[in-house]
Amino acid sequence: MTTRVRADLEPYRVAVAELPDSAIASHDVDGVVVVVAGDDAWWQGASDAASAGAAAVVVARPSAAPVESLDALASLADATPVVVERPLLRADMVAGVSDSIEGLPAAGALVVECHAPARTLALALRDAIGWARVIAGAPLMLRAAESWGGRVLGLLESEHGAVVSVVAALQSGAPSLGRVRITTVAGARVEIDADRDTVVAITDAAGRRILPARFESSERVALRRAIAAADTTRRSSDLADLRHDTALADALRTGRSA
Repeated sequence: MTTRVRADLEPYRVAVAELPDSAIASHDVDGVVVVVAGDDAWWQGASDAASAGAAAVVVARPSAAPVESLDALASLADATPVVVERPLLRADMVAGVSDSIEGLPAAGALVVECHAPARTLALALRDAIGWARVIAGAPLMLRAAESWGGRVLGLLESEHGAVVSVVAALQSGAPSLGRVRITTVAGARVEIDADRDTVVAITDAAGRRILPARFESSERVALRRAIAAADTTRRSSDLADLRHDTALADALRTGRSA
């Protein structure tokens, strides 16, 4: 069965062409998976698509959004699934990491490092927090933050008591999307290094193993997830996760509570 997809962005048109058994291009909106560019006021475009009857919405690489706008969009997400493409926090890598650390002793502490050009620092910090949330296995809360001259120091804590230290800084020579690194302080160490690619290493008593590289584009991963969401009643947690990570990134950069 093929699902109709409206995609005006070239990478997503390519993704549709690469999925001939499950996707077919369309110019409609009603009953169709709609791809929305993540620049400018993307949340309004996603809301308009949902209100127009889209079967699902994909937000491609969303820029920073006001938390209030995310809350408003979430009110529509029960009826219309929203999938968010976050290249530094790929859903397929998240699933692989979650499966790999299941059963390992919970980390008592995590170290989050992030650097990026000025244009993308807020987004890289947001996705770095997302990785910390995934590894901690629970929402995070702000405990302390200080920000000055494009630098951020912060302390977060998970609902389970894991301590998360955060260091972020502007760096003009960093990859365009930014670079994030997350390291657990535990008997079984988890290391995540994400920029253009994501490398995950797990070290425990048995040795060191590196998760397989993913060669599928992040656009195609997001499109496949949206098609699956449109065909089921199961709803994605993408918007709730994005809201959580955005609120904490804003709080860290401004020094106010999330």
